[in-house]
Amino acid sequence: MTINLKIPTSWNDLNIWQLKKIARYSHSNLSGIIFDYKIFLVLLNVRWWHFRKKWKVQKTLLNVTLSNLKKEYSWLQSGLDLTTFIPCIKIKSQKWFAPSDRINNLTVDEFAHAEDLYLGWFNDKDFEYLRYLVAVLYRELDANGKRKPFDKTELDARARHLSKLNQETLLAILLSYQGSRTHLFKQFPTVFPKPKENAKTPKSSGFGKLVLHFSGGKFGTHNETKDTNVYVFMSEFENQLKNKPYA
Repeated sequence: MTINLKIPTSWNDLNIWQLKKIARYSHSNLSGIIFDYKIFLVLLNVRWWHFRKKWKVQKTLLNVTLSNLKKEYSWLQSGLDLTTFIPCIKIKSQKWFAPSDRINNLTVDEFAHAEDLYLGWFNDKDFEYLRYLVAVLYRELDANGKRKPFDKTELDARARHLSKLNQETLLAILLSYQGSRTHLFKQFPTVFPKPKENAKTPKSSGFGKLVLHFSGGKFGTHNETKDTNVYVFMSEFENQLKNKPYA
């Protein structure tokens, strides 16, 4: 029997609906064959009203086991290399726009806040951290069509504005941030060494203090340092660490 599966071939190939559903199921109590079956339906883009598609899936599973089918999308288990974001979210008729792929247009100040909020979520699993994370990452456009600059004094008000954003969307954006930070970490292995086995997750990244330490140096004043692109900043930090006599 020949089976043609039309499924995504990588995390970045997922459409928005698929990403949200996978994010939801990945943070649920589902496990085993039920989890695998639901993920399989999502990857095939089967919605609840696609009764004929569901029938075809059931027919397929009479001939091929889910464990064998999972080999067709092994990328889903081999590591989260998602680096794209939901392009735009709409809050009370207002559009908020995502950062660039791999968070490569974030300033180091934005990244420091985002990382602290990510660690807060990781430790406490409180969705309030994710609302604040989205408030850091997503921004309205100015009159020239550019994303407005980050202002931490507006963060509380912006997070409150996101109070109605559903959990699926919050979790999907979390996955995008996780994949993007992993990409960033791989670029600078000296700054971000692999954690030791069983190491506790820190409650703070410490990057806010690092920015303060760099202020007045290569990148200029404190405000100029905060506004430095995160990749540029980490590249300089990586070089400094490598060139230390004891490194």
